[in-house]
Amino acid sequence: MISTTIAKKNDKVYFNSDGKKLAALLFKPDNFDIKNKYPALVVTRPASGVKEQTAGLYAQKLAKKGFITLAFDPKGYGESEGRKRVEDVYSIISDTKNAITFLENMDNVDTSNIFNVGICMGSAYATVASIEDKRIKATGVISPIYTNPEDMAKAYGGKFILASMLYSMKWIVGLLDLFGLQMYVPLAPIKLTDKIYPTTKMQKLAIEYYGPGAIGDVPTWRNKVNFYKGETGAIEFDPFEYIDKYNEQKKPYFMAFATGGCRPERLQDFYDKIESTDKEVMVIPNSHHFDLYYKPEHVNKIVDGMSILFKRHIE
Repeated sequence: MISTTIAKKNDKVYFNSDGKKLAALLFKPDNFDIKNKYPALVVTRPASGVKEQTAGLYAQKLAKKGFITLAFDPKGYGESEGRKRVEDVYSIISDTKNAITFLENMDNVDTSNIFNVGICMGSAYATVASIEDKRIKATGVISPIYTNPEDMAKAYGGKFILASMLYSMKWIVGLLDLFGLQMYVPLAPIKLTDKIYPTTKMQKLAIEYYGPGAIGDVPTWRNKVNFYKGETGAIEFDPFEYIDKYNEQKKPYFMAFATGGCRPERLQDFYDKIESTDKEVMVIPNSHHFDLYYKPEHVNKIVDGMSILFKRHIE
């Protein structure tokens, strides 16, 4: 059975990303031999997440399948340097590619067999990184959130409400920037004060994973994030715009999502539009988005399926 916590058998490592020092957890296969080379992969975490949560869990379990794996804190999150907790889409994509570079420079990594995994919003970041980085052979995504600005508008009550929020945030964010400050919102409405912000159904479900004493409630995580950063922020990011570019390379693609995940019909639509030499979708019944973060019966199935697809492309 897969554990829901990260074992101590890992190395804390650091690498440079655009001039910032990022912290990561490096996992090696159980039969690791310093004389051998192994396929490798990077796991990009969910929005607001840190390496000790679900990204680290998947990295640990995929290492048991024979990969050297890396789960990292993007700039400003966890133990990494950078402006705190800003969900800057393209900065995190850059962090993902720089994590690939870190693995590439390891003596025991087979540089011809490097893969990329993303969870939640990290799925979109991983997909774009795979488009931009020829070193990545295949992409795996888990419990994706592939929303676009129109979906975000619906989630927050309509285009007018979201437009009003964004308009007000522009001048508030600009004012705070003058003083070196920023505005955060809670990922999950855990505290009474969190409930003053508009929240989606998904955010309410997040309490099960991130709430006090829950598996995602780790010391390096904070229940606050800045999703707004102009055109590079998560609110205005549309992963669907990148499908054609992904299809130009036709890289293998693995997707796993819950029947009760974030817009499952949209996820299926995204998957159907992917043109690949090898692709597979795994739909987990009777589950919701955060179940796939940690529940053993789901993690086990996803790790097995993803590793099989990846190994089909190891040369």
